Amino acid sequence: MKIGIEAASFYVPKLYLEIRDLAEKRGIEPAKLEKGLGLHKMALADVHEDAATFAAESLYKLITDYDVNPAGISRIYLGTESALDAAKPTATFAMQMVEEKLAKKFGERIFKNCDVVDLTFACIGAVDALQNCIDFCKVNPGKKAVVIASDYAKYELASS
Repeated sequence: MKIGIEAASFYVPKLYLEIRDLAEKRGIEPAKLEKGLGLHKMALADVHEDAATFAAESLYKLITDYDVNPAGISRIYLGTESALDAAKPTATFAMQMVEEKLAKKFGERIFKNCDVVDLTFACIGAVDALQNCIDFCKVNPGKKAVVIASDYAKYELASS
């Protein structure tokens, strides 16, 4: 039995800042960011965007680009450090947005039997989500899992 990544998708906000402009305003040598880190632009969330909308955009794109039947998705696991709520997983916000958008085509509550969870711990959250979903697929042949990594990092001015 082969377990692996069947499809991949991503979302990047449309707004951005030239990294050279950012470096100059922060008193950083632009080459450190451009050549050292390979950065040229920094995406910025619009006023209506957050970690949940980023996740929803990538999930919707995955489903539509690869013609995935959402009823075949058994779990949606989100690795994030950008929780929107102290109680409700950010993944549920993303799942509900996509569910509403797909309702006309697939019916109401298409994800009602889908396990939706956040794994919250900086960058490792998505890696943990991936490892967990691989284990799930190994013991549940034929089941599909979606792993999403979505963050909205905010840093103090003049921080590294």
